[in-house]
Amino acid sequence: MKLILARHGETEFNRLRKFYGTADVEIDTKGQEQAKILADKVKKLSPTLFVTTNLKRTSQTLEPIKVNYPTVPTIVLPNFAEKGFGNWEGLDADEIEAKYPGEWKKWLAAPLTYTPPTVEAFSDFKNRVKDGLHWLLDHTMENDIVFVVAHLGSIRIIYQDLIDPAADFYSLKFPASCYSVINIKNGAVESWHLNQ
Repeated sequence: MKLILARHGETEFNRLRKFYGTADVEIDTKGQEQAKILADKVKKLSPTLFVTTNLKRTSQTLEPIKVNYPTVPTIVLPNFAEKGFGNWEGLDADEIEAKYPGEWKKWLAAPLTYTPPTVEAFSDFKNRVKDGLHWLLDHTMENDIVFVVAHLGSIRIIYQDLIDPAADFYSLKFPASCYSVINIKNGAVESWHLNQ
């Protein structure tokens, strides 16, 4: 099967560098343009299934892509939603540091192991995404082409799980309006590439 991964388009919170995790924000004008660019790039991929998360920025990014594939079904997989940041959502780094200085300092020192109050633990986030990924792989066929629109954090987890477990989480780049393709045969990854 082919597993195609794309990140949702830009939102206002992206532009303002705010933490937003599970906040259900919409893509902005630039995000809409990125979605159209992505749709143009994937015109010939012939997906057999679309997957979004329960957050509207993924379904909004998918809309111009679905125009070319009106009969392809879409499923919503909440497991692939972004990591929840609780009380930090809607705040930028300076605002978080001002409101929660102790928590911010501890999180900066160990973002993958320290869990501030109200924030989803990274280990829980990772397990949630991996559970969703393996459910999806178990429920698709060898000749399926599955197109997933998700979030930077969840795409990084999928990449680590399937491609490189040793990859540094925060160093992995998956720009909006681009997509990556993972070819899987007999349960094993054959190849991966990022299409810019």
